[in-house]
Amino acid sequence: MRGFGDALVLTILIVCLWSCGGGHKNTNGPAAVNSANVPGETANTVKTNIEELQLLINVPYEVDDVVWKEDPARKKVVAVLHFSKADADKLVAESSGRQPPQNVAIPSESWYPAELIAQSEMSGEDSLKGTSLTADRFFMEPYTSGRVIRIAGTDYFVLQLTAK
Repeated sequence: MRGFGDALVLTILIVCLWSCGGGHKNTNGPAAVNSANVPGETANTVKTNIEELQLLINVPYEVDDVVWKEDPARKKVVAVLHFSKADADKLVAESSGRQPPQNVAIPSESWYPAELIAQSEMSGEDSLKGTSLTADRFFMEPYTSGRVIRIAGTDYFVLQLTAK
């Protein structure tokens, strides 16, 4: 009987150790995979927190709505900002005084607000027409280069900033 008891205890001990992770652990497993995915994940993650965005760039007026992405690997921030009509008009007037506006078309992105996606689809193109303005009011180190585009017929602005 003693041999049976010892075998039972040994079997239980092996099962417990195996199920509790007593076997070989891969220290380069999920933790390493997750840390490797963080930069790509950050670049593809759409954010809506204005306070977090304001840690990266200056936002000269209160926004009604914001969606944005940061790509640290490319040193780039793209944000879609919706201002009140009055603030949108002020921003255009101030920027136009420092640099002449230019008519541009930019590609529409799937993460843009529904109103902008619908506008690009109605035009029959995957682009949005707007007026490109100097973005110097938004600059904050290291993001000190770029432009802001007021989308035609809206109070939405697409901000494209890069670090030099």
